[in-house]
Amino acid sequence: MNSSKDKATAEYVSKEFRKSIWLGTCFLFVTLILPVLNHFARGFMLRSMFGNLSVTYVYSVLFIYIVAWVITVYYVLRTDKEEEAH
Repeated sequence: MNSSKDKATAEYVSKEFRKSIWLGTCFLFVTLILPVLNHFARGFMLRSMFGNLSVTYVYSVLFIYIVAWVITVYYVLRTDKEEEAH
């Protein structure tokens, strides 16, 4: 009986690990694309959007912040749902 609980727990931990790696990779991609955009699309990234705020500033401050919150909320809601099912 203990073995089935151990297998279920190991499966759950493995699923959580894969989900964390996937979400971390997505955030890393969104973060690391900024220097690439600044290098290859310099004219676009330096364009003013809101007053004197450039696209680079808006991307780095607002978009990355929003993506971090979306990933966090998604992770918490999904984990809570899976814990209830577990």
